Amino acid sequence: MQLFSDIEQPEIEKMLRCSRASERELSAGEYVFREGETPQMIFLLRSGEVALVKDFASGKRNLLYTVAAGDVFGEAFLFSQVGHYWYDAMVMKPAAILGIPWKFFYGFCENACGHHRMITRNMLDILAARNFSMTKKLHILNCASLREKIAIFLLENADARGCVELSMNRENLADFLGVARPSLSRELMNMQKSGLIGVERDRIRILDRDAMEGLY
Repeated sequence: MQLFSDIEQPEIEKMLRCSRASERELSAGEYVFREGETPQMIFLLRSGEVALVKDFASGKRNLLYTVAAGDVFGEAFLFSQVGHYWYDAMVMKPAAILGIPWKFFYGFCENACGHHRMITRNMLDILAARNFSMTKKLHILNCASLREKIAIFLLENADARGCVELSMNRENLADFLGVARPSLSRELMNMQKSGLIGVERDRIRILDRDAMEGLY
């Protein structure tokens, strides 16, 4: 877990006691927090899966990103002046979630934890990585066409073999790209017919990288 990187287990346990961290278990469909609620903690997902989503009055949903086991979320509000959550955190798979009060990151606790500076450094690393990830998403969303969005997403996430192992289902991928699911499925089929990609159940293979890179 990146939040506790380079910190020994006894120190982790000490910090959790000092911070008055709490853990809870939630079922799929429950919410860790809702839009409009007041932020007070950052959260560490010990197990399961959580999606950060923005719902609109029209019924449209925008998937900001999914949180995997070991990841931190809610950190965007830690050092900001925003007084309420701007999105929902919804449990996708049964989850065990650790909540750490903000005040632990703002100053050293009275017990002077030896690794307090290290966990603050790790938190800053996480914030920087998340900012970079969201910048890449903006790059995708700014594309003029759906084909361009798909191309950039695949090229950014492909391994050395040109394969993308999908960590989200088709509906969530459509929400992430900001498009309707039928439109996404139709364009994937068209790109496959054009010989650009090969579509499998949970994997997409890039067949013509040069042509994909030429789309944008």
